[in-house]
Amino acid sequence: MCSTAASVAENRHPRRPHNVCLPRDTVSDQVYEEAVQTLDASTAFGMIGSGIRNPRAIFFSDGESLMHRTQPSSKSRPAGQQGPVFGFSRSCVRQRRGFTLIELLVVISIIAVLMSLILPAVQNARSAARRTQCLNRIRQIGLGLHSNASRQASGQFPAYGTWGDAKSASGAWQNSSNGRKLRNWVVEILPEIDRQDLFDRWDFDRDHDSTTAGIGGLSNADLIEEFQMQILVCPDDESGDQAGALSYVVNAGYAHIDTSGLSPTGGWTFSTNVHRADDPDLDLNVNGSVNDDEDKQIFRRSGVFWYSRLDRDGDSRPSPVRNQSLRIDDIYDGSSNTLMVSENINAASNQFWGDPSPRFCAFVYPLDPNASSLGLTAADYFKTAPLDPRYEFAVINGSRSGPEGLRPFPNSNHSGGVNVSMCDGSARFLSEDIDLQIYAQLITPAGSQALPSGVGSQDILSGESY
Repeated sequence: MCSTAASVAENRHPRRPHNVCLPRDTVSDQVYEEAVQTLDASTAFGMIGSGIRNPRAIFFSDGESLMHRTQPSSKSRPAGQQGPVFGFSRSCVRQRRGFTLIELLVVISIIAVLMSLILPAVQNARSAARRTQCLNRIRQIGLGLHSNASRQASGQFPAYGTWGDAKSASGAWQNSSNGRKLRNWVVEILPEIDRQDLFDRWDFDRDHDSTTAGIGGLSNADLIEEFQMQILVCPDDESGDQAGALSYVVNAGYAHIDTSGLSPTGGWTFSTNVHRADDPDLDLNVNGSVNDDEDKQIFRRSGVFWYSRLDRDGDSRPSPVRNQSLRIDDIYDGSSNTLMVSENINAASNQFWGDPSPRFCAFVYPLDPNASSLGLTAADYFKTAPLDPRYEFAVINGSRSGPEGLRPFPNSNHSGGVNVSMCDGSARFLSEDIDLQIYAQLITPAGSQALPSGVGSQDILSGESY
Protein backbone atom coordinates (compact mmCIF):
# COMPACT_ATOMS: atom_id res chain seq x y z
CA MET A 1 0.00 0.00 0.00
CA CYS A 2 2.80 2.37 0.90
CA SER A 3 4.76 1.72 -2.24
CA THR A 4 1.62 2.25 -4.30
CA ALA A 5 0.93 5.56 -2.61
CA ALA A 6 4.51 6.62 -3.11
CA SER A 7 4.37 5.69 -6.75
CA VAL A 8 1.21 7.68 -7.23
CA ALA A 9 2.74 10.67 -5.45
CA GLU A 10 5.89 10.47 -7.53
CA ASN A 11 3.85 10.19 -10.72
CA ARG A 12 1.91 13.30 -9.74
CA HIS A 13 5.06 15.18 -8.78
CA PRO A 14 7.83 13.75 -10.92
CA ARG A 15 10.22 16.63 -10.16
CA ARG A 16 9.58 16.78 -6.40
CA PRO A 17 12.75 16.16 -4.41
CA HIS A 18 12.92 13.15 -2.16
CA ASN A 19 12.97 15.08 1.10
CA VAL A 20 9.42 16.42 0.94
CA CYS A 21 6.53 17.11 3.22
CA LEU A 22 3.21 16.32 1.55
CA PRO A 23 -0.12 17.61 2.84
CA ARG A 24 -2.82 15.29 4.14
CA ASP A 25 -4.91 15.41 1.03
CA THR A 26 -2.15 13.75 -1.06
CA VAL A 27 -2.13 10.64 1.11
CA SER A 28 -4.62 7.85 0.88
CA ASP A 29 -6.73 7.20 3.94
CA GLN A 30 -5.18 3.80 4.52
CA VAL A 31 -1.61 5.19 4.51
CA TYR A 32 -2.61 8.05 6.78
CA GLU A 33 -4.25 5.77 9.34
CA GLU A 34 -1.21 3.48 9.28
CA ALA A 35 1.06 6.48 9.91
CA VAL A 36 -1.02 7.73 12.81
CA GLN A 37 -1.00 4.30 14.45
CA THR A 38 2.77 4.01 14.02
CA LEU A 39 3.67 7.41 15.56
CA ASP A 40 3.66 7.24 19.32
CA ALA A 41 2.42 10.11 21.49
CA SER A 42 5.88 11.49 22.25
CA THR A 43 6.71 11.67 18.54
CA ALA A 44 3.45 13.47 17.80
CA PHE A 45 4.10 16.02 20.53
CA GLY A 46 7.63 16.37 19.22
CA MET A 47 6.28 17.23 15.79
CA ILE A 48 4.06 19.94 17.23
CA GLY A 49 6.69 21.29 19.61
CA SER A 50 9.28 21.41 16.84
CA GLY A 51 7.31 24.03 15.01
CA ILE A 52 5.48 21.94 12.37
CA ARG A 53 2.68 24.20 11.29
CA ASN A 54 0.31 21.42 10.31
CA PRO A 55 0.62 18.19 12.28
CA ARG A 56 -1.63 16.52 9.72
CA ALA A 57 1.12 16.86 7.11
CA ILE A 58 2.71 13.41 6.94
CA PHE A 59 5.91 12.11 5.40
CA PHE A 60 5.62 8.99 3.42
CA SER A 61 7.44 6.79 0.87
CA ASP A 62 7.46 3.25 -0.14
CA GLY A 63 7.98 0.52 2.43
CA GLU A 64 11.74 0.74 1.99
CA SER A 65 12.31 4.34 2.88
CA LEU A 66 9.32 6.40 4.08
CA MET A 67 8.57 10.09 4.04
CA HIS A 68 11.88 11.21 5.36
CA ARG A 69 13.46 9.62 2.32
CA THR A 70 16.52 8.77 4.27
CA GLN A 71 16.40 5.53 2.25
CA PRO A 72 17.59 3.21 5.02
CA SER A 73 18.52 -0.23 3.90
CA SER A 74 16.62 -3.25 5.02
CA LYS A 75 19.60 -4.06 7.18
CA SER A 76 19.27 -0.81 9.09
CA ARG A 77 15.64 -1.51 9.84
CA PRO A 78 15.11 -3.10 13.21
CA ALA A 79 14.41 -6.78 13.04
CA GLY A 80 10.76 -7.64 12.76
CA GLN A 81 9.61 -4.06 12.05
CA GLN A 82 6.84 -3.90 9.54
CA GLY A 83 5.29 -0.99 7.75
CA PRO A 84 6.49 2.52 7.18
CA VAL A 85 9.15 4.45 9.03
CA PHE A 86 8.49 8.10 9.86
CA GLY A 87 10.83 11.03 10.40
CA PHE A 88 11.01 14.80 10.25
CA SER A 89 12.11 17.00 7.40
CA ARG A 90 14.19 20.06 8.28
CA SER A 91 12.20 22.05 5.73
CA CYS A 92 9.05 21.56 7.84
CA VAL A 93 10.55 22.77 11.12
CA ARG A 94 10.53 26.53 11.84
CA GLN A 95 13.86 27.63 13.18
CA ARG A 96 13.93 30.18 15.99
CA ARG A 97 16.42 33.01 16.30
CA GLY A 98 16.57 36.45 18.04
CA PHE A 99 16.77 40.00 16.63
CA THR A 100 20.12 41.40 15.67
CA LEU A 101 21.13 44.80 17.03
CA ILE A 102 20.67 46.43 13.63
CA GLU A 103 17.16 45.02 13.27
CA LEU A 104 16.27 46.28 16.74
CA LEU A 105 17.56 49.78 15.96
CA VAL A 106 15.59 49.85 12.71
CA VAL A 107 12.39 48.91 14.54
CA ILE A 108 13.00 51.58 17.19
CA SER A 109 13.62 54.17 14.48
CA ILE A 110 10.40 53.27 12.69
CA ILE A 111 8.44 53.55 15.93
CA ALA A 112 10.03 56.94 16.67
CA VAL A 113 9.09 58.25 13.22
CA LEU A 114 5.52 57.03 13.59
CA MET A 115 5.21 58.66 17.03
CA SER A 116 6.55 61.95 15.68
CA LEU A 117 3.82 61.86 13.05
CA ILE A 118 1.01 60.72 15.32
CA LEU A 119 1.56 62.95 18.39
CA PRO A 120 1.09 66.32 16.60
CA ALA A 121 -2.05 64.96 14.96
CA VAL A 122 -3.40 63.90 18.36
CA GLN A 123 -2.58 67.31 19.85
CA ASN A 124 -4.25 69.10 16.95
CA ALA A 125 -7.33 66.94 17.34
CA ARG A 126 -7.54 67.76 21.04
CA SER A 127 -7.04 71.47 20.34
CA ALA A 128 -9.80 71.40 17.72
CA ALA A 129 -12.10 69.64 20.20
CA ARG A 130 -11.47 72.33 22.84
CA ARG A 131 -12.08 75.07 20.30
CA THR A 132 -15.37 73.46 19.30
CA GLN A 133 -16.40 73.16 22.94
CA CYS A 134 -15.58 76.85 23.44
CA LEU A 135 -17.62 77.73 20.34
CA ASN A 136 -20.62 75.87 21.75
CA ARG A 137 -20.35 77.72 25.05
CA ILE A 138 -20.10 81.15 23.48
CA ARG A 139 -23.10 80.30 21.29
CA GLN A 140 -25.12 79.42 24.39
CA ILE A 141 -24.15 82.71 25.98
CA GLY A 142 -25.21 84.59 22.87
CA LEU A 143 -28.58 82.85 22.87
CA GLY A 144 -28.94 83.63 26.57
CA LEU A 145 -28.39 87.33 25.90
CA HIS A 146 -31.00 87.23 23.13
CA SER A 147 -33.48 85.47 25.38
CA ASN A 148 -32.90 88.02 28.13
CA ALA A 149 -33.51 90.91 25.74
CA SER A 150 -36.72 89.32 24.48
CA ARG A 151 -38.26 89.24 27.96
CA GLN A 152 -37.48 92.91 28.66
CA ALA A 153 -40.25 95.42 28.02
CA SER A 154 -37.74 97.69 26.28
CA GLY A 155 -36.28 94.86 24.22
CA GLN A 156 -32.76 95.97 25.22
CA PHE A 157 -29.78 93.79 25.87
CA PRO A 158 -28.71 93.83 29.53
CA ALA A 159 -26.21 96.44 30.65
CA TYR A 160 -22.63 95.22 30.63
CA GLY A 161 -22.46 96.55 34.21
CA THR A 162 -24.80 98.10 36.76
CA TRP A 163 -23.73 100.61 39.41
CA GLY A 164 -25.78 102.22 42.15
CA ASP A 165 -26.39 102.58 45.85
CA ALA A 166 -26.04 99.40 47.89
CA LYS A 167 -26.90 98.25 51.38
CA SER A 168 -24.27 97.74 54.02
CA ALA A 169 -24.16 94.80 56.42
CA SER A 170 -26.43 96.77 58.76
CA GLY A 171 -28.97 97.37 56.00
CA ALA A 172 -28.30 101.11 55.54
CA TRP A 173 -27.93 102.46 52.00
CA GLN A 174 -24.40 103.36 50.97
CA ASN A 175 -24.09 106.12 48.39
CA SER A 176 -21.42 107.61 46.16
CA SER A 177 -21.43 109.99 43.20
CA ASN A 178 -20.61 107.23 40.70
CA GLY A 179 -22.34 104.37 42.47
CA ARG A 180 -21.10 101.09 43.86
CA LYS A 181 -20.34 98.02 41.78
CA LEU A 182 -23.52 95.96 41.87
CA ARG A 183 -23.43 93.35 39.09
CA ASN A 184 -22.72 92.71 35.42
CA TRP A 185 -24.44 91.07 32.46
CA VAL A 186 -23.61 87.53 33.66
CA VAL A 187 -25.90 87.91 36.69
CA GLU A 188 -28.71 89.18 34.46
CA ILE A 189 -28.70 86.10 32.21
CA LEU A 190 -28.33 83.43 34.91
CA PRO A 191 -31.88 82.13 34.28
CA GLU A 192 -31.16 81.90 30.55
CA ILE A 193 -28.04 79.79 31.06
CA ASP A 194 -29.84 77.34 33.33
CA ARG A 195 -28.79 78.79 36.69
CA GLN A 196 -32.09 80.03 38.08
CA ASP A 197 -30.93 78.69 41.44
CA LEU A 198 -28.08 81.21 41.61
CA PHE A 199 -30.23 84.04 40.29
CA ASP A 200 -32.85 83.52 43.01
CA ARG A 201 -30.17 83.69 45.72
CA TRP A 202 -28.41 86.76 44.38
CA ASP A 203 -28.82 89.80 46.66
CA PHE A 204 -29.57 92.66 44.25
CA ASP A 205 -29.42 95.23 47.07
CA ARG A 206 -25.71 94.63 47.71
CA ASP A 207 -22.36 94.78 45.95
CA HIS A 208 -21.28 91.94 43.70
CA ASP A 209 -18.54 91.00 46.19
CA SER A 210 -20.61 91.49 49.33
CA THR A 211 -19.90 89.01 52.10
CA THR A 212 -23.19 89.66 53.89
CA ALA A 213 -25.17 86.43 54.01
CA GLY A 214 -28.46 86.42 52.15
CA ILE A 215 -30.92 83.73 51.13
CA GLY A 216 -29.79 80.31 52.30
CA GLY A 217 -26.94 81.84 54.26
CA LEU A 218 -25.01 82.60 51.06
CA SER A 219 -23.53 85.98 50.15
CA ASN A 220 -22.94 87.22 46.61
CA ALA A 221 -19.24 86.47 47.04
CA ASP A 222 -20.11 82.92 48.14
CA LEU A 223 -22.25 82.34 45.08
CA ILE A 224 -19.40 83.33 42.78
CA GLU A 225 -16.59 81.56 44.60
CA GLU A 226 -18.36 78.30 45.38
CA PHE A 227 -20.43 77.79 42.22
CA GLN A 228 -18.09 78.10 39.30
CA MET A 229 -19.85 77.71 35.94
CA GLN A 230 -18.09 75.92 33.10
CA ILE A 231 -20.24 77.69 30.51
CA LEU A 232 -18.41 80.92 31.39
CA VAL A 233 -14.93 79.50 30.81
CA CYS A 234 -13.07 78.52 27.65
CA PRO A 235 -11.41 75.07 27.98
CA ASP A 236 -8.16 76.64 26.74
CA ASP A 237 -8.16 79.42 29.35
CA GLU A 238 -5.32 78.53 31.72
CA SER A 239 -6.80 80.69 34.48
CA GLY A 240 -10.23 79.14 34.05
CA ASP A 241 -9.95 77.01 37.17
CA GLN A 242 -9.78 80.05 39.48
CA ALA A 243 -12.75 81.10 41.56
CA GLY A 244 -15.02 83.48 39.67
CA ALA A 245 -13.29 82.81 36.33
CA LEU A 246 -14.74 84.42 33.20
CA SER A 247 -13.50 83.95 29.62
CA TYR A 248 -16.26 85.69 27.66
CA VAL A 249 -16.88 89.43 27.33
CA VAL A 250 -19.46 91.61 25.57
CA ASN A 251 -19.05 94.32 22.95
CA ALA A 252 -18.80 97.74 24.62
CA GLY A 253 -17.76 99.60 21.47
CA TYR A 254 -15.13 102.28 21.03
CA ALA A 255 -13.38 103.76 24.03
CA HIS A 256 -11.05 106.53 25.04
CA ILE A 257 -8.72 105.02 27.60
CA ASP A 258 -7.61 108.20 29.33
CA THR A 259 -4.20 109.21 30.63
CA SER A 260 -4.60 107.05 33.73
CA GLY A 261 -4.32 104.12 31.37
CA LEU A 262 -5.05 100.50 32.07
CA SER A 263 -3.92 100.10 35.64
CA PRO A 264 -5.54 98.47 38.67
CA THR A 265 -7.04 101.83 39.69
CA GLY A 266 -7.31 103.56 36.30
CA GLY A 267 -9.39 103.05 33.19
CA TRP A 268 -12.10 105.04 31.52
CA THR A 269 -13.00 108.52 32.72
CA PHE A 270 -13.51 107.72 36.42
CA SER A 271 -11.26 106.05 38.95
CA THR A 272 -14.00 103.42 39.30
CA ASN A 273 -13.39 102.46 35.67
CA VAL A 274 -16.77 103.37 34.19
CA HIS A 275 -17.24 103.31 30.42
CA ARG A 276 -20.34 105.32 29.53
CA ALA A 277 -22.19 106.05 26.30
CA ASP A 278 -23.12 109.52 27.57
CA ASP A 279 -19.53 110.45 28.40
CA PRO A 280 -17.30 109.46 25.46
CA ASP A 281 -14.48 111.91 26.23
CA LEU A 282 -13.94 112.11 22.47
CA ASP A 283 -14.53 114.77 19.80
CA LEU A 284 -16.10 112.42 17.28
CA ASN A 285 -17.54 115.15 15.05
CA VAL A 286 -14.18 116.99 15.12
CA ASN A 287 -15.72 120.39 15.91
CA GLY A 288 -13.38 121.25 18.75
CA SER A 289 -15.90 120.37 21.47
CA VAL A 290 -15.63 117.16 23.47
CA ASN A 291 -18.70 115.35 24.79
CA ASP A 292 -21.34 117.43 23.00
CA ASP A 293 -24.67 115.84 22.13
CA GLU A 294 -23.50 114.73 18.70
CA ASP A 295 -20.45 113.07 20.20
CA LYS A 296 -22.69 111.11 22.55
CA GLN A 297 -25.05 110.14 19.72
CA ILE A 298 -22.18 108.89 17.56
CA PHE A 299 -20.45 107.15 20.45
CA ARG A 300 -23.47 105.07 21.40
CA ARG A 301 -23.55 103.70 17.87
CA SER A 302 -20.07 102.24 18.34
CA GLY A 303 -21.08 99.47 20.75
CA VAL A 304 -23.92 97.16 21.72
CA PHE A 305 -23.62 96.94 25.52
CA TRP A 306 -23.45 99.95 27.82
CA TYR A 307 -23.85 100.60 31.51
CA SER A 308 -26.68 101.59 33.82
CA ARG A 309 -26.82 103.31 37.21
CA LEU A 310 -29.46 103.02 39.91
CA ASP A 311 -30.69 105.30 42.70
CA ARG A 312 -32.82 103.18 45.01
CA ASP A 313 -33.10 105.49 48.04
CA GLY A 314 -34.11 108.59 46.06
CA ASP A 315 -31.32 110.94 47.15
CA SER A 316 -29.83 111.22 43.63
CA ARG A 317 -26.55 109.83 44.83
CA PRO A 318 -25.77 108.56 42.35
CA SER A 319 -27.93 110.18 39.73
CA PRO A 320 -29.75 107.40 37.85
CA VAL A 321 -28.82 106.47 34.29
CA ARG A 322 -31.09 104.07 32.47
CA ASN A 323 -29.71 101.06 30.65
CA GLN A 324 -28.01 102.40 27.52
CA SER A 325 -27.56 99.07 25.75
CA LEU A 326 -29.07 98.68 22.30
CA ARG A 327 -32.10 96.73 21.17
CA ILE A 328 -31.79 94.19 18.42
CA ASP A 329 -33.76 96.58 16.18
CA ASP A 330 -31.12 99.26 16.73
CA ILE A 331 -28.45 97.20 14.97
CA TYR A 332 -28.51 98.97 11.63
CA ASP A 333 -25.46 97.29 10.07
CA GLY A 334 -27.02 93.85 10.30
CA SER A 335 -27.01 91.57 13.31
CA SER A 336 -24.90 89.01 11.46
CA ASN A 337 -22.25 91.69 10.84
CA THR A 338 -22.01 92.91 14.44
CA LEU A 339 -20.00 91.35 17.23
CA MET A 340 -21.85 90.59 20.46
CA VAL A 341 -19.57 88.33 22.56
CA SER A 342 -15.89 87.49 22.28
CA GLU A 343 -13.33 85.51 24.19
CA ASN A 344 -10.85 87.23 26.48
CA ILE A 345 -8.65 84.95 28.54
CA ASN A 346 -7.46 88.06 30.43
CA ALA A 347 -10.92 88.87 31.79
CA ALA A 348 -11.89 88.65 35.46
CA SER A 349 -8.38 88.13 36.89
CA ASN A 350 -8.80 87.54 40.63
CA GLN A 351 -12.07 89.44 40.53
CA PHE A 352 -15.50 87.83 40.18
CA TRP A 353 -17.63 87.07 37.14
CA GLY A 354 -20.19 89.44 38.69
CA ASP A 355 -17.86 92.49 38.61
CA PRO A 356 -19.35 95.28 36.42
CA SER A 357 -15.98 96.91 35.59
CA PRO A 358 -15.73 96.85 31.78
CA ARG A 359 -12.13 95.71 31.77
CA PHE A 360 -13.35 92.50 33.46
CA CYS A 361 -16.58 91.82 31.56
CA ALA A 362 -16.43 93.72 28.24
CA PHE A 363 -14.12 94.34 25.30
CA VAL A 364 -13.48 97.68 23.60
CA TYR A 365 -11.68 99.25 20.67
CA PRO A 366 -9.44 102.11 21.92
CA LEU A 367 -9.89 104.96 19.48
CA ASP A 368 -7.08 107.46 18.93
CA PRO A 369 -8.39 110.71 20.50
CA ASN A 370 -6.11 112.98 18.44
CA ALA A 371 -8.11 113.33 15.25
CA SER A 372 -6.81 116.82 14.46
CA SER A 373 -3.15 115.88 14.85
CA LEU A 374 -3.77 112.97 12.50
CA GLY A 375 -5.20 115.36 9.91
CA LEU A 376 -8.59 113.69 10.08
CA THR A 377 -11.87 115.51 9.58
CA ALA A 378 -15.42 114.74 10.57
CA ALA A 379 -15.86 113.01 7.23
CA ASP A 380 -13.23 110.33 7.89
CA TYR A 381 -12.49 110.14 11.64
CA PHE A 382 -15.29 107.81 12.70
CA LYS A 383 -15.20 106.07 9.33
CA THR A 384 -11.53 105.07 9.49
CA ALA A 385 -11.47 104.53 13.29
CA PRO A 386 -7.71 104.90 13.91
CA LEU A 387 -6.40 102.73 16.74
CA ASP A 388 -4.83 104.49 19.70
CA PRO A 389 -1.05 103.97 19.18
CA ARG A 390 -0.60 103.50 22.95
CA TYR A 391 -2.61 100.30 22.64
CA GLU A 392 -1.33 98.61 19.51
CA PHE A 393 -1.95 95.30 21.28
CA ALA A 394 -5.70 96.02 21.39
CA VAL A 395 -6.30 93.71 18.44
CA ILE A 396 -7.32 90.06 18.26
CA ASN A 397 -4.79 87.99 20.22
CA GLY A 398 -2.53 91.03 20.52
CA SER A 399 -2.20 90.66 24.28
CA ARG A 400 -2.94 87.02 25.03
CA SER A 401 -0.07 86.95 27.53
CA GLY A 402 -1.86 89.44 29.78
CA PRO A 403 -1.69 90.85 32.32
CA GLU A 404 -4.97 89.54 33.66
CA GLY A 405 -7.72 92.08 34.18
CA LEU A 406 -5.89 94.85 32.32
CA ARG A 407 -6.40 93.88 28.69
CA PRO A 408 -10.10 94.30 27.72
CA PHE A 409 -9.57 93.07 24.18
CA PRO A 410 -10.33 89.81 22.33
CA ASN A 411 -7.70 87.22 23.28
CA SER A 412 -7.65 83.45 23.27
CA ASN A 413 -5.25 80.52 23.35
CA HIS A 414 -6.69 79.18 20.11
CA SER A 415 -4.28 79.24 17.22
CA GLY A 416 -5.10 81.92 14.65
CA GLY A 417 -7.98 83.81 16.23
CA VAL A 418 -10.87 83.86 18.70
CA ASN A 419 -14.38 82.49 18.92
CA VAL A 420 -17.13 85.11 18.75
CA SER A 421 -20.90 85.26 18.87
CA MET A 422 -22.66 87.63 16.51
CA CYS A 423 -25.75 89.66 17.29
CA ASP A 424 -27.94 87.26 15.33
CA GLY A 425 -27.05 84.48 17.79
CA SER A 426 -24.64 82.67 15.48
CA ALA A 427 -21.10 81.77 16.53
CA ARG A 428 -17.96 81.62 14.44
CA PHE A 429 -14.17 81.76 14.52
CA LEU A 430 -12.70 85.20 13.76
CA SER A 431 -9.17 85.33 12.35
CA GLU A 432 -6.51 87.38 14.08
CA ASP A 433 -5.31 88.46 10.64
CA ILE A 434 -8.52 90.35 9.88
CA ASP A 435 -8.11 93.83 8.44
CA LEU A 436 -8.11 96.36 11.30
CA GLN A 437 -10.72 98.62 9.73
CA ILE A 438 -13.06 95.70 9.07
CA TYR A 439 -12.62 94.59 12.67
CA ALA A 440 -13.56 98.12 13.82
CA GLN A 441 -16.65 97.96 11.60
CA LEU A 442 -17.69 94.61 13.09
CA ILE A 443 -17.72 96.24 16.51
CA THR A 444 -20.03 99.10 15.54
CA PRO A 445 -23.72 98.13 15.30
CA ALA A 446 -24.76 101.24 13.34
CA GLY A 447 -21.58 102.62 11.84
CA SER A 448 -22.93 102.75 8.30
CA GLN A 449 -26.00 104.73 9.31
CA ALA A 450 -26.11 108.40 8.21
CA LEU A 451 -24.56 110.61 10.88
CA PRO A 452 -25.07 114.33 11.65
CA SER A 453 -22.89 117.36 10.77
CA GLY A 454 -21.13 115.76 7.85
CA VAL A 455 -19.66 112.98 9.95
CA GLY A 456 -18.63 110.22 7.58
CA SER A 457 -20.39 106.90 8.05
CA GLN A 458 -18.66 103.58 7.60
CA ASP A 459 -18.85 101.53 4.43
CA ILE A 460 -21.42 98.78 4.15
CA LEU A 461 -19.81 95.53 5.25
CA SER A 462 -19.97 92.41 3.15
CA GLY A 463 -19.97 88.97 4.72
CA GLU A 464 -17.13 88.03 2.37
CA SER A 465 -14.90 90.72 3.94
CA TYR A 466 -14.10 88.55 6.92
